[in-house]
Amino acid sequence: MKNGQNIRLRITGIVQGVGFRPFVYRVALKYGITGSVRNDTRGVLVHAQGDTASLDSFVEEIRGAPPPLSRVDSISIEDELPADYDGFYIEKSEELDERSAIIPPDSALCAECLAELKDPADRRYGYPFITCTNCGPRFSIVRDIPYDRENTSMKLFTMCHICGREYGDPLDRRFHTQPNACPACGPRLELHDARGTMLSADPMEIARMTVEYAREGRIIAIKSVGGFLLACDAESDSAVIELRRRKGRPFKPFAIMAGSVERAESFLEIGNIEERLLLSHERPILLMKEKASLVSRHVAPGLSYIGLMLPYTPFQHMLFGVDRYLVLVMTSGNVADEPIIYRDRQAFEELGNIADVFITYNRDIEQFSDDSVLFVEKGMPFFARRSRGYVPVPLLLAADGPEVFATGGDLKSSFAFARGRSAVMSQFIGDLESPSANALYRAEMRRFGEIYRFEPRTVACDRHPGYFTSAIAGELEALGMHRIAVQHHHAHIVSVMEERNLAGRVIGIAFDGTGYGTDGRLWGAEFLVADRTEFERLAHFSYFPLPGGESAIRDVWKIGIALLRARYGDDYPIMRRGKEAVMVCEVIEKKINCPETCSIGRIFDGVAAILGIAKSVSAEAEAAMLLEEAALRGAETWIDDGWVIPVSAGFPAVISTESLVERVVTLRLSGRSVEETACAFHAAIAGIAVAMAENIRGKDGLNDVVLSGGAFQNRLLLRLIIDGLREKRFDIHLPEKIPFNDGCLALGQIAVAREIIQHEKR
Repeated sequence: MKNGQNIRLRITGIVQGVGFRPFVYRVALKYGITGSVRNDTRGVLVHAQGDTASLDSFVEEIRGAPPPLSRVDSISIEDELPADYDGFYIEKSEELDERSAIIPPDSALCAECLAELKDPADRRYGYPFITCTNCGPRFSIVRDIPYDRENTSMKLFTMCHICGREYGDPLDRRFHTQPNACPACGPRLELHDARGTMLSADPMEIARMTVEYAREGRIIAIKSVGGFLLACDAESDSAVIELRRRKGRPFKPFAIMAGSVERAESFLEIGNIEERLLLSHERPILLMKEKASLVSRHVAPGLSYIGLMLPYTPFQHMLFGVDRYLVLVMTSGNVADEPIIYRDRQAFEELGNIADVFITYNRDIEQFSDDSVLFVEKGMPFFARRSRGYVPVPLLLAADGPEVFATGGDLKSSFAFARGRSAVMSQFIGDLESPSANALYRAEMRRFGEIYRFEPRTVACDRHPGYFTSAIAGELEALGMHRIAVQHHHAHIVSVMEERNLAGRVIGIAFDGTGYGTDGRLWGAEFLVADRTEFERLAHFSYFPLPGGESAIRDVWKIGIALLRARYGDDYPIMRRGKEAVMVCEVIEKKINCPETCSIGRIFDGVAAILGIAKSVSAEAEAAMLLEEAALRGAETWIDDGWVIPVSAGFPAVISTESLVERVVTLRLSGRSVEETACAFHAAIAGIAVAMAENIRGKDGLNDVVLSGGAFQNRLLLRLIIDGLREKRFDIHLPEKIPFNDGCLALGQIAVAREIIQHEKR
């Protein structure tokens, strides 16, 4: 602390919409500080006057004990000229040229509001939009910054005099709570039939009727924080099957919701880490192992891990207040793999053939977001989807640098803007295969740019020439931006390096479904030595044909045939040889639409087909997930014999896909079960991953290993590789705040682009 009795504090981080100004106000009163506090488009600005000891205590309490939803990234302190303050005031927000204030994420209902929601004597009893400084919608209602009511979708709701008094009292829990409202002045919940006819506007009645509908087997569309969710009774086979039929989603697992940890523990394995995540203010979906049969087997067909979340909105709590034993499917309100629907009119138009009834409200969702998804392995939580509750919290970057826009990838899509030492990543947008998804991506890209007034001169993208995100980068390049294309798996590895602040070179293991390689072929099983600027490919699995191209990703039996034929020719000893198989062999022979790949994801698909686990799939990674399930069962009896996949001499090394396939076939023909063979397959891949890391360490002396790629969402594979690398005393680096899958690409693209720009300047 500098000497002097007048100081100015510039505070950055998550400091708006989280009760930070009233917190500063209370701390100022506690220490006898005079001055003022206000929001602006950079964060929070404080003018403080007092004796040196009091000012020291004032600053330390702000730094060390901020409000629960806040995050203080920095506090800069400067001396000021003396001023004549007669008290401490909260001033009106100010618009600055710079826009770096952080929009707070949406947060689950807090304990205080939940108690009021359940209290018949409270004026907000049963009010489904109860909120305070410590909880409720934030990102989803924001139109602009600073985070003031006039810049949110609450602008249309004029507070009654009681709510207004709370809003204006710095000592009240609802001081400047922008979505503050009550039954007299706030948003209204409504129940409609599929034709749009209103059936009720009484929240308590709607909650009771919703539970009745669910128990009757009906499907309900519920407008949540970031979009519509489709709900039904998770214990009813007929209801879940019907939801799958109407939604066009035969396999992809549904998330479920239970009212409490205690209820969830009756059928799921929940450890301390899982419980902490379930009860966190982010309230993500958490993938956990089923231990007892309660919910329908059609919730997650063929899988032993189920995605569960606890209630995070007042209305969700009201549902489980009606029936505490209730377990509901709560899945994204969309058709097949389209983006989540978050506008009322669109919901009635597109979900009208899916939902029997609709529960909506008259406050707009400004920013859509799916529920976030995590899983825990080896005592560590990992993202499968980063969205509601976590977005748009910026990620701290390793160093300062120029503004960059990164387009991300076309699958599990998420873009990012970088400014200074932070990157703002978008919410999960999904797969960009449809015009509606493309339009949503463009709209959200513009919205982020406008809110934060980003003006990047550089756009970073994937090298894939056919990606929608690459086309976006091309459009921006045509407008004068500098375009930097980053190889897919390089971006994967560097994303973890950036998040974990790793300098220099690392061994990167990138396992995923598809990434466009520098040789024009489809990569996906890569052993790299990489830094932020460049990479060297030191090993990969041997290539095999992908007959029919994209069609083989759906009809995985074609990949099985291709793998078998690559090892055995046309006289392969397993899988049925019918007319279709003969046609596939002819296509491979004539090289008609047969791109070459070495993707580990496609190897998983093909082996699943060879073992008879999957023939065709309706969702990405379906075959791989079912193969993992078989392997988990096989792990109970399989004893690893240490077999390692053969590798060519020297570098770059080629790992024999043909030998791996032969291993699978030999085990099956020798009488090993499908489950044991699947486990042996996983063990072989893990074994070669560790062996190749050792080979590269022997060559380059590197000991840091980075893992990234969607294949590491396979728990068994991740577990085996981590254990193997630890046994060999490698330093292992894993993503913590970004997903393994392509949702991480934008961060890696930013890091590579910034490093290239710095090299160009030098």
